[in-house]
Amino acid sequence: MSYRPSTATLTTLLGPVALLCAASLSAQTIQPVPTLDRQGSVMASHNISNSQPSADTASSTSASASSTANNSSSTNSSDANRSDPASAVPASRAAAVAPVPASHGSKGPTFGQTLGNYVKELVSFRNFIDAGLIAGTPNLPVAPSQPIPPSVLNSTTGPAYENSMSNYGDGMDNWRRGSEVELRYRGRRAAVGMATEETRNFLGDLVLPLALREDGRYLPADLHQNFGSRISHAFAAPLVTRTPGGHMIPNYAHIGATFAAGAIGEHFYTSEFNVPQLRTTNFLWKYTGYSLAGDIATNVGRELVRSAIKSDLQQFAQNGQSTEAYYYPLSFAGKAVGWARSTYSPRHFISAALLAGMPQYTSQPDYPNAPPINTTAQELAYDQTLIAYGNSLQSWRRTTEENLRYTSRRAVGGFSESETQGFLTGFFFPVLFRQDSRYTPTGGGNFASRVGHAFTSLAVAREDSGRKTLNISLLAGTGLAAYIADKAYYPALDVPHLASGQVLGKTIGFNLAGDLLLNLAHEFIPQHSF
Repeated sequence: MSYRPSTATLTTLLGPVALLCAASLSAQTIQPVPTLDRQGSVMASHNISNSQPSADTASSTSASASSTANNSSSTNSSDANRSDPASAVPASRAAAVAPVPASHGSKGPTFGQTLGNYVKELVSFRNFIDAGLIAGTPNLPVAPSQPIPPSVLNSTTGPAYENSMSNYGDGMDNWRRGSEVELRYRGRRAAVGMATEETRNFLGDLVLPLALREDGRYLPADLHQNFGSRISHAFAAPLVTRTPGGHMIPNYAHIGATFAAGAIGEHFYTSEFNVPQLRTTNFLWKYTGYSLAGDIATNVGRELVRSAIKSDLQQFAQNGQSTEAYYYPLSFAGKAVGWARSTYSPRHFISAALLAGMPQYTSQPDYPNAPPINTTAQELAYDQTLIAYGNSLQSWRRTTEENLRYTSRRAVGGFSESETQGFLTGFFFPVLFRQDSRYTPTGGGNFASRVGHAFTSLAVAREDSGRKTLNISLLAGTGLAAYIADKAYYPALDVPHLASGQVLGKTIGFNLAGDLLLNLAHEFIPQHSF
């Protein structure tokens, strides 16, 4: 008999671990690392220690501030001669830019921030991954083979073929029912997984953080910490969090929500969705372990990405979104991350759906009703009808499957073309020509000028140096992607209707129209990332 730990046992094991993590992290003192704003002035140092500064520290800080004040005039005069528009940011803009959230500086989110974080997690991609893992792979039965009609019909082969077709019809009915039962079962398992994950989000991101006054968000580690400390923070975050006052405590909200959601899923959702099989597989413990492991993997991935784009995050924290007035370039890693974010953009799926179109369906032929049979001739005539029905059914199945496959191939072609266009315009050509693939908003002005800027940005881009130039990345990438799809993707997918000059021109026009809509959206909707 396998050992199944009780809730009290697991709480006893995890409690000291969480407390130990909290104690070790709160005891760490990160050395202050001064950062420079765009005028060259020393910004506030970061320190996650909860201890109060000593008198010596206060005096040295005062002396440092005096030294900074004495040097500010020379620093500002030298910065005034720089040609880079991003090198001189007004104090009003610097004050308006909010810093990037850091784990050591949390004062607790407001109710609106907590609610917004919960709403964002409602459509998290991870929820669908967890639902798919719980659903599993459908185990569909194999369709029966259609019997081959006899070459000669007589009193012997006719009745035998009739019986074979009758058995084939019964087998097809059983195959359809079995497939439907299996697909419905997997759908119910996916519903259990989705409902459990959404319950976990509701409890862990909204209810328990408000009730326990904890921060349900993952707050990334300070960029000034060393890499090992930041990875340690990613591992500890599912078990440790901070109070609104900044004190490290066990993450009761997150751990409690995971346990509670798993228990609700095992004892309630499995009954509601009629999936009793999940009750006998230690669903609660598996879900809890997989969820916490998934949290750690997600957090580590975030910190690895943040390490690669550290300079871009610091630029955004100090200066906000890059605009025409205050422009700063992206690093190589920043361009790569920007392209990676776009790979799961809804735009690619919309392009695939538009190019695929609606599949063409025809009605399934009806099984012929048996007429009164009194003679051998009538029986043979009915057997001929059955043969015609079998041929019609086989032709219908082939036609339906081919239509579905053809529509799928069109969708794959459209998706591949859109992803290729995203790679060429968002990463390959920007790196090759040292251009910025981002849309740079005006940052202000009247409506007409901002709309005009969105239009002209299709043809004008910035180099990494800040100089404006022809938008080779967008224009060449869009045209080359359509050409590659026309000459490589569509022929390989056997969709000759798409391999034409007319479709090539429509593809280029559609992609540029999509880029224009995105430019308008980025112009009038503030962006919360670089």
